[in-house]
Amino acid sequence: MLQSSGIAFATAYVDDYSKALAFYQKHLGFVIKFPMGEKASWGKIGELGLYLEGGNAPAGITAKTVRASVVFAVPSAYEFFKQLKDDDVPLLQPEPQHMGEGDYWFQFRDPSGNILEALGGK
Repeated sequence: MLQSSGIAFATAYVDDYSKALAFYQKHLGFVIKFPMGEKASWGKIGELGLYLEGGNAPAGITAKTVRASVVFAVPSAYEFFKQLKDDDVPLLQPEPQHMGEGDYWFQFRDPSGNILEALGGK
């Protein structure tokens, strides 16, 4: 049986490309490798490939709806949480949740409402 050899890259479908691009660059370190017109680009966040495409309609996404998500590794979940909170990024938990073995996790929204996740130390 033929199976996947792994995840090739992640995709973020957003409504406002410019706003999302600024967010992904500032908070997640997105670096454009290939501009793809006025509303799309492909690039990298660390080793993760990301395709960012604007011009899409927002969907009703909640913390409990069926969806796929991306978890971003950060050195400190608490420092990243504070940074996002200071920039008025919507956060879904009141603080990072202890996941065991020194890892802390939380969810946040990008400007289009997509739910993303972060995992890191204290």
